[in-house]
Amino acid sequence: MNNSCRLGLLAAIFASTVGYSSISSAQDGRFSNIGVAAGGYATFSPVYEGSDDYKVRGVPIIYPTFGNGNGEESRLYFRGIDDIRYAVFRNSGLNVGPLVGYRFGRDVGDAAELGGLGNPDGGLVVGGFAQYGYGGAFADVAASKQVSGLSNSGFLVKFGAGYDFDISARLSSRIYASGTYASEEYMDQYFTISAAQAAASVAGYAAYNAGAGIKNVNLSASVKYEATENLSLRARLGYSRILGDAANSPITINDNQYSGGVGLIFKF
Repeated sequence: MNNSCRLGLLAAIFASTVGYSSISSAQDGRFSNIGVAAGGYATFSPVYEGSDDYKVRGVPIIYPTFGNGNGEESRLYFRGIDDIRYAVFRNSGLNVGPLVGYRFGRDVGDAAELGGLGNPDGGLVVGGFAQYGYGGAFADVAASKQVSGLSNSGFLVKFGAGYDFDISARLSSRIYASGTYASEEYMDQYFTISAAQAAASVAGYAAYNAGAGIKNVNLSASVKYEATENLSLRARLGYSRILGDAANSPITINDNQYSGGVGLIFKF
C-alpha cells in the first residue's frame, strides 16, 4: 500500500470513528451542524529528518465537522498527519483528549546518505494531549507513541504555545512555537548508528549513540482563507532547528529544516 493510500485509509477510519461520536452526541442534543470536510494538501519537507534534500507529497484529507450550534469551536485539531487530536473533555479553556496519526518511516532509497542503515518502518501513532487557551493565546502538550511497524519505537513529547488572530472577516492566521522531546528508543531508531550499521554504511559513518533529549524546536505560521461558506484555502510555512544528539548524528546533514504546504478544504 503506498503512502497516499495509507493516509486516505487513516483519515477515513479516524473520520468514521469521530463522526460516530459526534452523531451520538447530536442525538442527545449537545451537538448539531454535523458534516464532513474533504480536500487535499500538497506539502514540501526534507526527504528525512536531518536531510538537506526536499520532496513534495500530496495528501488527501477527510474529517468530520460539528458544533453545538452556539458558536462552539471544533473539538477536532489537525496538527499533522501524525497528530490528529480530539477534545473529549472541555471546560473553561481546557481541552483534553486522545490523538491518533500515522508516522512515515524512512527508507534507504530516500537518500544516498542512508545506504546500509536499514529501514525504520512507519506505523500507527496513538497518544493524548492537553491544551489551555485564553482569548487567542493557547499552550499545549502532547505525548505520542508509534504502536505498529516498530517493536521499540520510543515516544515523543511535544510542547508549545501559539496565538490565533483574525486578519479580516475571511482571513485568519496562527503563529505557533514548539519543541519536541524524544526518548532514547526513538533516537536509536532515527539518529543512532550501531556498529553493524557503521560497518554496512555506504557513506562510511562511524558508530554513534544518540541519547534522549530535546531533538528540535519549531516555529510555524499558517493562514486560512474562507473563500465561501463551504470552501477554504490554507497555507503553512515552518522552520525547525535540530538540536543536541540529533544534530550531532552523522546522518544529520543540515540542522535547519524547512517545511510548508497549501491545501483546499470543502465542507459538505
